[in-house]
Amino acid sequence: MSRRILFALGAALAVLACAGCGGDDKPHGEAALKNACEGVFDNGMIAEARKSDDFEELHVADGSRSHASAVKTMLDEDHAAYTCILDDKDSSESDSGALSIKFTPGLGPLFSPDETRSYAGYKASKLGNGIQANIEPESAIVYFQCESKDRMRPLSVTGTFSSDFSLSSEARFRPLFHSSLKVAKLLKCENEIKFPDPATIKYLPPRKN
Repeated sequence: MSRRILFALGAALAVLACAGCGGDDKPHGEAALKNACEGVFDNGMIAEARKSDDFEELHVADGSRSHASAVKTMLDEDHAAYTCILDDKDSSESDSGALSIKFTPGLGPLFSPDETRSYAGYKASKLGNGIQANIEPESAIVYFQCESKDRMRPLSVTGTFSSDFSLSSEARFRPLFHSSLKVAKLLKCENEIKFPDPATIKYLPPRKN
């Protein structure tokens, strides 16, 4: 057998042996959610997300994100930052991915403190101590103020959970509240920031037409 044929055979065998080399070895689906965002996604939320056709495609997006890095961006740059982003096969071009949690400093309340009604497409709730929450079609939002001796005035924080998956309001609020508590701790908030069990949240009645 000629040297040229032996070389060709060797090259072919090498290609076969490395079929999958360089492939995507990131955790997907349940493993991705359990490892993402420093453990804020619980089993109940994962069980709901599993019903989606794209669940097994879910994986942590490229880039380094954490609660600590998000807080640093908020304080140093006065800019919104993600604590985590997960992509699926259709979301790689989206800034917020298929599922994400983001915190934004300096925004105003979600609604007037005197508000007594929810409004079109939104369910609003007052959680006490000035904390507000909204459920929107594909997201959950929470607003709170953080008081600290390190700052002259309270810092308002708005946390947003966004998802392409069909999730209950409870499954959206649980990770958002958990993530918000991590942010509050890193911000060294001295005022009491507490969130209720999402299953017990009472929403303002809808605005009448």
